[in-house]
Amino acid sequence: MNPTARNPMLWVIATFTLALLPQVLRMPPAVALFALAPLAWRVAAEVRGWNPLPAMLRHVLTVLALMALLFSYGDLSGRRAAVSLLAVMLSLKLIECYRFRDARLVVSFSLFLCATQFLFGQKIGMPVYGVAVTLLALATLVRLQRVEAWATRGTPPRPRHSSLAELGFSLRLLALAVPAGLAFFLLFPRLATPLWGIPETTLDSKSGLSDSMAPGDIQKLFMDDSPAFRVTFEGPVPPPSERYWRGPVFWRFDGRTWTDSFYSRNLPANPMPPDDAPGVYRYSVQMEPNERKWLFALDYPAIEPPDSRITVDFQILRRDPVLQLYRYRMVSNPDFRDSPLKLPAELAFNALELPEGSNPRTRAMIEEWRSQSPSPSDLVDRAYRHFGEDPFRYTLDAPVLGEHSVDEFLFQSRAGFCEHYASAFAVMMRMAGIPARVVTGYMGGYYNPLGEYLLVRQSDAHAWAEVWLEGQGWTAIDPTAAVSPARIDRGSLGAVPEPRFWMDVPWLRSMKNSADVVQQRWNDWVIEYGARQQANLLAPLGLGAMTPASLVLILALVLGLVGLVVVPLVLRIRGPSEKDPARRAWLRFLGRLNQVGYSASLANGPLELAADAAARLPAHREGIVSISELYARCRFSANPPPVSDLEQAVHRFRPKK
Repeated sequence: MNPTARNPMLWVIATFTLALLPQVLRMPPAVALFALAPLAWRVAAEVRGWNPLPAMLRHVLTVLALMALLFSYGDLSGRRAAVSLLAVMLSLKLIECYRFRDARLVVSFSLFLCATQFLFGQKIGMPVYGVAVTLLALATLVRLQRVEAWATRGTPPRPRHSSLAELGFSLRLLALAVPAGLAFFLLFPRLATPLWGIPETTLDSKSGLSDSMAPGDIQKLFMDDSPAFRVTFEGPVPPPSERYWRGPVFWRFDGRTWTDSFYSRNLPANPMPPDDAPGVYRYSVQMEPNERKWLFALDYPAIEPPDSRITVDFQILRRDPVLQLYRYRMVSNPDFRDSPLKLPAELAFNALELPEGSNPRTRAMIEEWRSQSPSPSDLVDRAYRHFGEDPFRYTLDAPVLGEHSVDEFLFQSRAGFCEHYASAFAVMMRMAGIPARVVTGYMGGYYNPLGEYLLVRQSDAHAWAEVWLEGQGWTAIDPTAAVSPARIDRGSLGAVPEPRFWMDVPWLRSMKNSADVVQQRWNDWVIEYGARQQANLLAPLGLGAMTPASLVLILALVLGLVGLVVVPLVLRIRGPSEKDPARRAWLRFLGRLNQVGYSASLANGPLELAADAAARLPAHREGIVSISELYARCRFSANPPPVSDLEQAVHRFRPKK
């Protein structure tokens, strides 16, 4: 690509940069360096006119980039690793991009890179991002075409329109595709399942709660404001104190980390809570993709969603991970008692097991309490009061705990997040001979009055304990509530006085929560548009029970009708002119001669035309000769006059019949 292409090359760089932006924000630092460094060098090379890098250096950079990718991701089989590979290779391609073919290649693959971002999210901002990249790519391809067309004729003339006008031209082109796109979206047969599956080994961007819990795990989620799920209730919304959304349940403790057990994963719930008892909650949950298999519900889930099962500890587990927006209906019975009379021996063993020799100071304290009040209920109450009466703090700045994590937490730091309190309480109960387990999930939620739904964010993640008491069964105990009642009443953000980051202010949070209704409507009307919604849409037209073959036929007919309207518009649409100002003025001059009956021959040059036209139109001889000579000088003189002189002369030339 010759030096005259520098302006289009900057547009190529801008297109790639815009397509790269969402991905580079998620890249590991080493990979991001190899994506941004070649890009920065190419910008500097365009501005300063540097020559291409030596081939050997380009090869070395490619090898180093591949090593950085393998070091950061372990392999290239995951979606994020594969997309990062594409981004880095495109960035390296810019270093050797000095030909029109290479420039078009970068622009085309930038569109592909943009499309890959829909693998990671389908929020309402993604179409805006996709349209922006597409418009910029179309404008860039137009500029590349103009420069290449003039490559053998010297410097291309400046376009008549501005860059914004060229983007507007691209927008018109894109708008012509909208009717066909809507037809495909509304009428193409909706499938119950995707045409292809994604292996679980490639699910490398899991979000939300984990399948284990260690000190600090839930604390990390507190910084994440992304939605976890939205809940629409058929009746009244439960009060904040009852908004415990049950998720993974952990039984086994190795001294630091809690995990589930074989029984909790494989034994079914028996019996199930009745779903028709008074006081049950009926609601639907719209869950965001998290690549996990568990679903969330209030205690206690009374029905099983499709392709799901409820385990013995009332986790709801799906057969497949949640890879796309997923809606399920749920009924919860808050008055149900889980195992009130007897706890099976295998579950009791799991709920009492502790590592030998761990946390000796806590064990000694519990032995003292047992000697003073052996009643299990009294021990539970005393442990709960212990967190409320002693100077414990609910904070994000919890210190790192060592080998005897519970001892260090109870007797030294006395500062932690919900997982610290739930873990310590469950360990204390097991030391007292009371079966206990840890439940993780979410607590709270923001009620959006505009959409009439409850929004639960990742920052609402929470952990609490459950103890088994004879005659009462499994009973939920939240020791965090004893330390920080505001966590229950005002949510996680209301319990921590200090802001999480510099833009974490109440009014902005409130505005973000209210604006979420736009995303919720997008989910309802676009992301969840499936076979049922399609049938409901077509039912008023008498097409609600159409077969897939019939839908395809209707789609073809609609596309044909769209084509009859759009194709003439495509043929009429005019992009930014490639004609230079002098040529445009000359054509305007010829048009005015044509108005008075003189038809110019394309074979005549400007001076030949002047002689012939002056002879036929003697009354306008002076203007014809003057304009013709000005045009000839603008086109062929070594020192051409300003084009504005020619434009003014043509403007003053007003021949009459």
